[in-house]
Amino acid sequence: MSSPGLFDAFRSNGAPTYYDSNKTPFMADILESGLIYAFVIVAFSFFIILPGIRGKERIFVLIRVTVTLFIGGVIMLTNFGYEWEVAEAKNVRTKYKAGSAGEITADIAVYMGLRGINVTLKASDGGKPYFNETINYNEHFDWRWEQGRLGFGIFAGRFNQEFRAAQFRGTPLPIIWIAEYFTFDGEGIRWGRHYRQAGWYAHIMMWLALPLWVLTIVLFFILLKYGAYFLMMTGGVMVIANILWATIRNVNELVIPFSAEHKLEFHFGPSFYLNLITGLLCIILGVVIWVLDLRFPELVTNFFGVDPLQDDSFVQGGSIETVENKNGIEMQGVENGHAAPARGSSRPSRQAAAAEDDDDDDDEIYEPPVFEPPPAPTTTKFEKRKSRGLTQRLQKPRRRPPPPVPENQADDDDDLYSNTRNPDQVHINMGYRH
Repeated sequence: MSSPGLFDAFRSNGAPTYYDSNKTPFMADILESGLIYAFVIVAFSFFIILPGIRGKERIFVLIRVTVTLFIGGVIMLTNFGYEWEVAEAKNVRTKYKAGSAGEITADIAVYMGLRGINVTLKASDGGKPYFNETINYNEHFDWRWEQGRLGFGIFAGRFNQEFRAAQFRGTPLPIIWIAEYFTFDGEGIRWGRHYRQAGWYAHIMMWLALPLWVLTIVLFFILLKYGAYFLMMTGGVMVIANILWATIRNVNELVIPFSAEHKLEFHFGPSFYLNLITGLLCIILGVVIWVLDLRFPELVTNFFGVDPLQDDSFVQGGSIETVENKNGIEMQGVENGHAAPARGSSRPSRQAAAAEDDDDDDDEIYEPPVFEPPPAPTTTKFEKRKSRGLTQRLQKPRRRPPPPVPENQADDDDDLYSNTRNPDQVHINMGYRH
């Protein structure tokens, strides 16, 4: 027999310590909590560097970062949140489980999202006096994204399969009663189908709003006008998601009765209104930034901390001209075809005088440009010397010597051009005059 070890105290027969299961429902969505935590970390990182920014720029950065992260956080939270529609009933008297005659008084709530529903059941007195257990449930049923066949088999939809699994687990009757309304798919009783379709199209719009939000951030550092356009597009897509959810859902309002006094009546929840308000806010902010960029470009560029020359609408006339001065080269706007005078100088610039001369010469005939022939290829002295020597050695001279002049012909030529015999005679009209 082995000697007792360090961890064998207070154990019977050497068996490991046994702890009973402690089933506790999750009171918050883990994914939703993680998204909130991620955006809070990013915001906190930006807020730390604010003391290092001077002057009014500190306030501008605070506003920009806060609004930008708020919009991004709303897009992600409403996409994965489960509060697009909410129904709640307090102090409902209902049965607890199948095969048991006992009843409980509990608070029942249903939270509906784009991908499924959460059903909570919590007894008012805890449930221990009747069933010797803590009654606090939170069950999730997912419907993404196929409808599937009728029934609850392997070819059925995901929601129907999870509903049948909950029945086999012995889930309390109030939760089964609520989930059963979403399994019907016939005639006008198709709440599950219509809510699934509404969530499908709405979640596509929410995923589209995310890259638009990212492009908005990038464009605000390049061109404010296009950043305003994409901000309005982001808000418009978010509002379209609300419209799709409100119109595709079943026209027959879903009401789940438990008694004459207690009914679960569904209405739009916080996620729906938060997404709608944020979308309208994005549209309004985009319009305001666009109008201010047209009317007061300097103020807007100072607020966003960008170069005003990046936007072509900042310079009137739409073009820029360089002007040389003693201190260097500076950019100067062109208005109505003429360069504006430089600051601090009363005399017009040379570019303006040249522009006036061009206007006076409009009537002159345009002369086409003369193109000079391309320069001959340059060769080094060594190459020239080498080619000259090679030519003299291998190539025969091309100039021929002149032919010899006969002696008699040379005398005849002298007679043609000179009158040596009779110098007093003059040749006139092929004759002689004495």
